[in-house]
Amino acid sequence: MWQRFATAFIGIPLLLFAVYFGEWSFLLICFLASALALYEFHGLTKGLGKDISLPLLEIGGLIAFVFTYLIGLDKLNGASLIVLIIFILILEMFRSRAALTNGALTILGIIYSGVIFAFLPLLRDIGRGPIILLFLITWGTDSFAFFVGIKFGKHKLWPEVSPKKTWEGALGGVLGGLAGGLVTSLFGLCSLPDGLLAGLLGSILAQTGDLMESVMKRESKVKDAGYILPGHGGILDRFDSLLLLAPTLYLIIQHLLPSLR
Repeated sequence: MWQRFATAFIGIPLLLFAVYFGEWSFLLICFLASALALYEFHGLTKGLGKDISLPLLEIGGLIAFVFTYLIGLDKLNGASLIVLIIFILILEMFRSRAALTNGALTILGIIYSGVIFAFLPLLRDIGRGPIILLFLITWGTDSFAFFVGIKFGKHKLWPEVSPKKTWEGALGGVLGGLAGGLVTSLFGLCSLPDGLLAGLLGSILAQTGDLMESVMKRESKVKDAGYILPGHGGILDRFDSLLLLAPTLYLIIQHLLPSLR
């Protein structure tokens, strides 16, 4: 437990410093995190007994990260990303003759560990408000779910996937997401209705992303996706709650949350 708090104590201020003061430094951090996440995803596929190409996954995922970031800035057409995916499938077909299984896993890894990570700097480019809202919702959800689950948890949420998660903890997570939206509005970074709406939807997505990561790890028969963050596991273990929320938040900001644009 002390390793978990020590990592958070050091890592969170550094991350917030990059968010607040440097668009390019935050972009670089997200790019490096994506590279590590792609490596961890490759490890998960090895647990399935599959033989996808690590260089192809890394190169394809990082190029997809760049394409997604540029598409979000309206500098490239979305067709560029589709062409990249087709090219990766063709290469995998010639490399392994397993375009169906290996190709599908490679594309999933590129999207899950490459494309989605690009939405973190895209949110930062909108302004400090959206990315701080994202972090406060996910941190609030994780923290409240953890402590409420320990204190009041009795009814298992999905024991076959995550034996320790409870419905009481999930409800606490929703309250934590709402708290994250509330705090963001108190900082003057969004309106109160927008913060609460984002907190409610965000908490549900954050917990769903956490469960998705648990399903993937259980299928791969591993406890953690990686070991780079003491007490937390790997990048995918720490960012699992962000991965579904980040692109969704980016989308709904354009249509439902005017105070964050």
